[in-house]
Amino acid sequence: ETALDTERLNLYGLAYTCVQMLKIHAEPNGVRLKIHGGASWIEGNRVMIEELLYNLCSNAIRYNKPNGTVDVSVEKKEEGVLLKVADTGIGIPKHHQERIFERFYRVDKSRSKERGGTGLGLAIVKHIVAEHGATISVESEEGIGTVISVLFPGK
Repeated sequence: ETALDTERLNLYGLAYTCVQMLKIHAEPNGVRLKIHGGASWIEGNRVMIEELLYNLCSNAIRYNKPNGTVDVSVEKKEEGVLLKVADTGIGIPKHHQERIFERFYRVDKSRSKERGGTGLGLAIVKHIVAEHGATISVESEEGIGTVISVLFPGK
């Protein structure tokens, strides 16, 4: 085990950059990306946190509905910094929710080819969350959308 190379990061700033970068991918489907919050600092590995943000936001775009929205928020809480990525997409059935962080797991095998991806994105997110001592949770309802929350510990 090698120690994680970390630095003080403005999670909101990184999320803002990610949202701006992904707008071009969202536009063809009419998906609108929004970001809320303000400067919120965490101790983290920049490359890993950028990958976590990219994976969560790109999934929220990929599994959204035409003319849907993706809301990204970063806020300071008493217990740390909370990142939320909420979408108005297809949602995840309850019986699949505990498995979505497994490597190569796909909720809908028939749609996976048309939507692209490797089935690794959320497994990578789970690994990054664990490496940073953070926690992750999912709230989802079929046909309504999904909210993935990551709470980074306060420093």
